[in-house]
Amino acid sequence: MGSIFYMERNGQKYAYESTSVRVPGKKNPRTVKTYLGKVDPETGRIIPKESRKRPDEEYAKFYGTVHALDGIQKKMGLFEDLDSVFIGMAPNIVGAAIALTINPTSMDSIHYTVEGSVIKEKLKLRGALSPSTVGELSEKVGSMISTMDRFFMKRISRSSSEFYSLDLTSVSTYSKMQGWAQWGHNRDNEDLKQTNIAMVTDADGIPVMFRMLPGSIADMAVMQTTVDDMRRLGCYGRLVMDRGFESAENISKLLDLGVDFTMPSNARAEPIKKLMSMAVSDMGNSSAFRFHEDRAYKAIEYEVGVPDIDGNAEYIIRVPQNQKNSTEINRLFETSRKLKAFVVFDPTKAADDMNSMMSMINETELRLENTKHKDPGAMYRGVHPYIRRYLDYSVDDDGMMHIHRKTNAMTFADNRAGMFVMLSSENTTWEQMMSSYDVRDWVEKAFDVYKNDLDGNRTRTGNEERARGRLFIKFIALIMRIRIQNMLRDHDRDVLSTGEKKDSVNGMTVDEVLLSLNTLMAIGNTGDWRLTAVTRNVREIFRLFGLEEPKSGQIILS
Repeated sequence: MGSIFYMERNGQKYAYESTSVRVPGKKNPRTVKTYLGKVDPETGRIIPKESRKRPDEEYAKFYGTVHALDGIQKKMGLFEDLDSVFIGMAPNIVGAAIALTINPTSMDSIHYTVEGSVIKEKLKLRGALSPSTVGELSEKVGSMISTMDRFFMKRISRSSSEFYSLDLTSVSTYSKMQGWAQWGHNRDNEDLKQTNIAMVTDADGIPVMFRMLPGSIADMAVMQTTVDDMRRLGCYGRLVMDRGFESAENISKLLDLGVDFTMPSNARAEPIKKLMSMAVSDMGNSSAFRFHEDRAYKAIEYEVGVPDIDGNAEYIIRVPQNQKNSTEINRLFETSRKLKAFVVFDPTKAADDMNSMMSMINETELRLENTKHKDPGAMYRGVHPYIRRYLDYSVDDDGMMHIHRKTNAMTFADNRAGMFVMLSSENTTWEQMMSSYDVRDWVEKAFDVYKNDLDGNRTRTGNEERARGRLFIKFIALIMRIRIQNMLRDHDRDVLSTGEKKDSVNGMTVDEVLLSLNTLMAIGNTGDWRLTAVTRNVREIFRLFGLEEPKSGQIILS
């Protein structure tokens, strides 16, 4: 990239760009000096020189999206962190990531976005990131694992988050990837081999690190190795995981590691089910009422033991003295390691749960009640298993099918509606638990963006290093995209809470923002560019992003 320097003559300051150019047959490069324009003495901005003659051919390129994304990544320190570890590679990495953010497509098609925008001019790229260039870049980046880790350390050091979320997803592949693609639990239910990706985000959902893993590795192994990696890279905050990681064995491992954690329970273990039943009566006390983020809840806190029984970790809770084997059970409970279980009732969630259940029950009753079928049993088996949990059927003498509600099942559903259980390390408070519960789905949302918006499905490359490098570039694009998503969400929330007048950005999605920014074009040719009219919507987007609003007219693409 060229450097800008200044010269002063007769009290006027002039700006020039100095670029080193290699000359064939010469040992040393030649320095080319390009005049950029005068410097405004009041603002310090460069006033671009006016071309005396328009170029024979002019081009229209997307400017708004590139300028905004470049400003966002600079404010986040992405280029700075990349340039400090991936020496000389940062422009191409950031250029490819910006292209992917603008147009989520395959890596082999990035050059179309680069050619149609000012990415090349903004980042001083030597080419348009052709498929071969991106392939070589991906392979080189993917081979530099320790360099990636140094970048992750820089991202973690920039975060002041108290919570870090960990989740795992699978990416299907048509290739063997030198043994990395294996058969395993495919979370997309695709009949393909897969690799796994473990991703860690901060409390705002901004990704800070990831790991590409073989496709057959178990969640427990992922958790332990990733926690070790997080600590090695300087990440010591509370760990928030989804219910897929929840098991007594995993909890035991976390207690061994001394990690502060929060995760929702899948409520399959018998002791956890008993806690939920106990909570129904315990929530009658006034002390059960809680408040968080302007919403009312009921919550009861319990202790759960995690003893080792015959070589396996299991949950255990304190039981009443009149229960069989209570003395032995309670002695084991007292001597076991402890965690805290929050059994929470959310009235809003309860209403949603019951509405969803009754909607499906009502639809099934209307469809099947008093109808005649050749095989009523087959019709009943065709009903979703979730609904069969609450409905049964009979057939009368005329062969008519009748639907009956299961009273016990529906009473149980009514008691459990809106209830959830959060498991946390023993020192966790209600506010800490709920704050981490609020951010528990950020990784899932990040994965959703990654796999749907950023073309993250079905890897075709057979080279493991190239696949890892592609994931890294998409990881950089994901950081920018999630950052925009957060700013839009916070903006909508602020307007609702303060009652301020809505602007044109309120209610917009990330894709809608990028499309709006694409209306701002740069027209011209090498060294002579001007911007089209800047709309109110574009100005308000730049204002929201905390960036200087662009102005139509002559510009310098630098």
